[in-house]
Amino acid sequence: MKKITDLLDKIFHYLTALSFGLVSICVLVQVITRYTPGISAPWTDEMTRLFFMYTIMFGAPMAIKYNEYAVIDIVTNNMRGKLKHIISILDYIFICIVGVVGTRQAFIFWKTGLRTVSTSLRINMGIFYLVPVGIFALTSIYCMAGIISEVLAMGKGAE
Repeated sequence: MKKITDLLDKIFHYLTALSFGLVSICVLVQVITRYTPGISAPWTDEMTRLFFMYTIMFGAPMAIKYNEYAVIDIVTNNMRGKLKHIISILDYIFICIVGVVGTRQAFIFWKTGLRTVSTSLRINMGIFYLVPVGIFALTSIYCMAGIISEVLAMGKGAE
C-alpha cells in the first residue's frame, strides 16, 4: 500500500508541476502574440484556463494528504489532546463531504461535457472534464485516511 501511495504522490507532484508549467507557457504565448502584429493565438485563453484548473485539482489531494491547505489555526494551535484530534477529524469529515458531493457533481459535469466541444480547439470536453471526477474521489480517500490516522493517534494518546 505504501508503494502505491508513494507512486500516486510522485505522479500528482509531477502532474501539478507540469500543468503549472503549461499555464506559464500558454500565458507567455498569449503575451507574445498580443503584441506581435498579424499573429493571434485564440486557443491560449482556453488552454490557460484548463491547465490552471488542472494545477489546482492535481495539487488539492496532495494538500489534503500533507495538511498543507489554508487554515486559520489560531484556535487549534492552543488545543491539546483529544479535543485537537476531534477538531481535525471534523475538518476531514467536512472536506470529505465536499469531496463526495464534488465527485457526484463532477460525474454529472463529465457526462454533460461528453456532448460538447471546446470553442477554439474543437476537442470533446469530456476529455477535460474527466479529471475532476478522479480528483474529488482521491481527495475523499485522502480525507478518510486522515480520519483513520487521527483516530489511531487519539487512541494512542498522542498530542
